[in-house]
Amino acid sequence: MQIKDLKQGMWIECQRGVAEIISIDQANNVVIIESKDDHTRSTIQCDDITDQPQLHTGCDSYY
Repeated sequence: MQIKDLKQGMWIECQRGVAEIISIDQANNVVIIESKDDHTRSTIQCDDITDQPQLHTGCDSYY
């Protein structure tokens, strides 16, 4: 995904599974995420994020 499409608090899917975006670093094109399963935090490249519209809060067009 592109960094301009990401927001703090957004749920995303990546190689580590489903996670919440904690912080965005636009200068380095990375985000800090917190895993839904074990609440560990890690930094990942925006290119490693898969767009999953069904994870976005407030999006009722997928129900």
